[in-house]
Amino acid sequence: MKGRLYNVRMRAARGGRHEAGGEHVSGAERIVSGEALKKTVDSLLERALKHSKGKADFISITLEEIKEEEIVYIPPLPITTVEVENYIEGRKGVIRCLEAIGLTSWQAKSILSMLENTSSIRGAILVDINSLERLEPDLSRGVRATGMDWSQDILPRLNLVLDEEGINNSHVREAVALASKVVRAPGMVAEVCWSDDPDYTAGYVASKKFGYVRFTHLKPAGDARGGRIFCFDTEQASLEECMSWLEKQITVINQVPSINGKFSIKELLRRIGYETNN
Repeated sequence: MKGRLYNVRMRAARGGRHEAGGEHVSGAERIVSGEALKKTVDSLLERALKHSKGKADFISITLEEIKEEEIVYIPPLPITTVEVENYIEGRKGVIRCLEAIGLTSWQAKSILSMLENTSSIRGAILVDINSLERLEPDLSRGVRATGMDWSQDILPRLNLVLDEEGINNSHVREAVALASKVVRAPGMVAEVCWSDDPDYTAGYVASKKFGYVRFTHLKPAGDARGGRIFCFDTEQASLEECMSWLEKQITVINQVPSINGKFSIKELLRRIGYETNN
């Protein structure tokens, strides 16, 4: 992307501002050229006003100019889809993936349980995989991974690739952009997420080792609870290094992701070389 660029952020809530206890409705961000600003702002405003969680009564849209030297260009994670019959099967698959990444069964199950039982914070849970201690400075806010998007130059090819796979929607595009940044944070082992959108049941496990592994169901239909958890190893990097990358570093993806295809959980585990009888 050439020329002047802007980071456009939107967050929306119902019942007042987030800081005043308002219910989170929607959030998104884009990195776009000046020529695309008006269209982008209009799109984000429309999203906040017509979200499946309801109409927002608090909407904040901020613009911040980005200098070229501030940007780190990164490749996207490869995308794999795991087809499951329901969210119970999907969450079992999440545990198996975390174990395949290198976590113990106890760590994997504890991390999933933490995500299942914490859905009211605005950002992500940041957990130390060794102690299972939450590390966010503000536990009610969580950690916000910000400053990431796809290069506008590759959007036509990106849409074509995702269309062919049947996954071209804002959930997937935004999640892959975020996960591709998050797993490259110093000390980051994995991310687990499912949406708070009641109409969207899919979720994912992301890691440098296996890429973006999307499960077709990680929560029941109609459930407005969702969240994400960042699995961080304090023995690999400092918390300050990790937080700086997540919250301050601008990242832009300038390549189209590779698509690994669709698998069952057993086929996926066999593919990544992890066998289990459980």
